Amino acid sequence: MPRLFSGLIAALCLLAPAARAAEMGWWRQLDVRGIDGAALTPAGRWIVVVFLSPECPVANADIPVLNALAREFGPRGATFVGAYADPTLTLPELRRHATDYRLQYSLVDDRDQRLARAAGATYTPEVCVYSRDGALLYRGRIDDRVGGFGAARPAATREDLREVLAALVAGRPGPFPSQPGFGCALPAPVRR
Repeated sequence: MPRLFSGLIAALCLLAPAARAAEMGWWRQLDVRGIDGAALTPAGRWIVVVFLSPECPVANADIPVLNALAREFGPRGATFVGAYADPTLTLPELRRHATDYRLQYSLVDDRDQRLARAAGATYTPEVCVYSRDGALLYRGRIDDRVGGFGAARPAATREDLREVLAALVAGRPGPFPSQPGFGCALPAPVRR
């Protein structure tokens, strides 16, 4: 009996990587590439995609908040991915922005807007939180620091993304209600 049990455990261990790979099939179909050109497959239990633009002051102002959330929730299963979806920018501009703003999570080149279209994203810094199997758990704002017509508070009174991530870590499966946000509109794709 012990030999049968150990054989079963070994078989399950071999299947686990295949099951994890199958879970991320939706992501691989999008052919997501880092700003270095390499394929990127997030390893976390949840994938937090934030749409960024070097030219959006709202998105740039939220980078310290996003860096802090990535540090806090990364070890707890949330992989952060910044997606650059402005087709008018060059890769050197994207890389310079990442360096200048000291982004502390993975960054992808989404200038063809495949990820933005799949997410239904319309502005920066819009956030989408996905499960590993591709279920959209939350879409919307990071917090309520910037409100309608661009009015900004000195500090957020509601931290929507933090609340969603804390709930996921605590075992609540979601989905969570979308919260409308404000920022800069994603530019239309460039026809080539």
